[in-house]
Amino acid sequence: MFEIFETFLFDGDGVLYKENSPLPGAMEFLHLLEKKDKQIFILTNNSTKTRKEFQEKLKNLGISLPINHILTSASLTAEYLKQKAPNSSVYVIGEQGLKQELLLAGLDVVNNWEEKNEEDIFNLNFDNIDYVITGMDRNFNYTKIARATHILVNYKNVQFIATNGDFTFPTVKGLIPGGGAMIAMLEALSNRKVETIIGKPASLMYETAISIARSKKDLSIMFGDRIETDIYGANKAGINSCLVLSGVTSMNDLGDLEEDSGPDIIINNLEDAVNDFN
Repeated sequence: MFEIFETFLFDGDGVLYKENSPLPGAMEFLHLLEKKDKQIFILTNNSTKTRKEFQEKLKNLGISLPINHILTSASLTAEYLKQKAPNSSVYVIGEQGLKQELLLAGLDVVNNWEEKNEEDIFNLNFDNIDYVITGMDRNFNYTKIARATHILVNYKNVQFIATNGDFTFPTVKGLIPGGGAMIAMLEALSNRKVETIIGKPASLMYETAISIARSKKDLSIMFGDRIETDIYGANKAGINSCLVLSGVTSMNDLGDLEEDSGPDIIINNLEDAVNDFN
């Protein structure tokens, strides 16, 4: 079943690992693909780390990938803005990994420190900000909410961009709020809608991987654990999709899917994929 494909795209959290723990069959399957000279890409909506940090994390799990085979919503957001509006000033709801990718792209991160609730909310120059950018932020606090809301409400020319819209994030102990939760709060408070979401299910991440691989879409497959992002996005991009039930989605969630939303293949975890090769 999987032998026919040349390019293998993987979501990270919930498919290959949860936090720093590899999921069943994940590392074995990646090693098997390496031996068979298949192309491997990581496509993650997780914006909390830089690509370099993800590369190091995978290396610690026993997998070495070139950095251009690691595509994150943070790095793609940075590249998008670098191409669209170089040297822009941005206010960021997100962790240091996102801020670092934006800085590496030459953008001015006006809040490049960890903001505390003790700060004066208005002790920041809001006048020259071009974008509010949101990602998952496990240090989300009142100061950040207040500043982002103030910008979106009072500066209508500032654009509202999100790295990803995932409402939840899988951990070994269960789901926690993801980047989509930050979007929802700011949309409600500002009465504005996010204008652009860079990560999955948007096609940019898939198209970038296929371009780097110089592969064909019909010879590529995406392994993901989220129907609404990984699978729907792959289907929309014309790439084969495999739902992995080791993360967010369960069989109970598959009841009323529209035809273009469902996966081509469903497996319990990547052990099933290993067994398919054997």
